[in-house]
Amino acid sequence: MFLLAVLLAAALSLCYRVTEERGLLQTGKELEEELPLCSVETEEQMAAFTFEVTDETGQVSELLDLLSQHGSSASFFVTGEWAGANQDLAAEIVRLGNDLGFLGEICRDMSLLGRKEAAEELEQGAELLQDLQEQAGTRQSLLFRAPYGEVSDELLHAARNAGFTVVGWNVDSMDWKGYGTDAVVKLVLQKNELKKGSIVRFHAEAEDTPDAVERILQEMETTGWQAVSVSRLAGEQ
Repeated sequence: MFLLAVLLAAALSLCYRVTEERGLLQTGKELEEELPLCSVETEEQMAAFTFEVTDETGQVSELLDLLSQHGSSASFFVTGEWAGANQDLAAEIVRLGNDLGFLGEICRDMSLLGRKEAAEELEQGAELLQDLQEQAGTRQSLLFRAPYGEVSDELLHAARNAGFTVVGWNVDSMDWKGYGTDAVVKLVLQKNELKKGSIVRFHAEAEDTPDAVERILQEMETTGWQAVSVSRLAGEQ
């Protein structure tokens, strides 16, 4: 019985890891709604870089500078709490040609919210993004990423009703684990075999992220690859 329990635990752990890397974690039942966008079919050597932003450490500005230096763009998924406290920086993300997406009011598992609560939060998020876009003098598609990749039919339905495209990922840098810059670079470029149209997940405040992103951008450039925003990858810019 003990051996059976160990094997079951290992199987569940593997299932969790695989679904996390695909950018989709299900919560107890098969999803009937259209799944999040985790990659885009393209013949161009492009991959979308996405950054989740929940705290201001100064690294968002550093990442924006890096992207500009390399002629690249990205999608920044921010919490409403962060955007409210950093409105100028949020507007700057948009002004520099990057996507500004919504990560919930705070970073929590939104798949556990009731339908009404989720709908209200997403509608408020859509209004926030539209206000920031107006400040930057531009218009963008509304993008939403479910915190931790946890989704449910109700959450997906509420997001789409609020006008969002739901974005996952198919390459996870695992930068938040603190394995070091070399490990992040290897995970993105080698272990996960970056493919045309991939959507890559980073965390803006993870310690190793800026150095890793710079190295990844440099290596991509030597082979003719480009890092872009989700909107650019999907042909909307």
